[in-house]
Amino acid sequence: MEKNILSQFASQFAEASLTSLVESFNAQVGNRGFNSARAAHDHALIDEFVRRGVDVSAISDGHSISFAHHVALDETAMRLVFQN
Repeated sequence: MEKNILSQFASQFAEASLTSLVESFNAQVGNRGFNSARAAHDHALIDEFVRRGVDVSAISDGHSISFAHHVALDETAMRLVFQN
């Protein structure tokens, strides 16, 4: 993974609101394309959720990320949950 791309995404996500991070995740749901830029995007996005104390266990097991479902932020529990 090219560090420059990863650091660009990390900087972008560090400045984004939690709502924007959720929207970024949801924009990828169903997208089956994959390349190094997508990997950097996904890695930086999950890292930013974790850095902010958001539980991402609904979408990530620490090794892989599932983009099968749209998510919402449960602000009370600070966790991502599947949208109905």
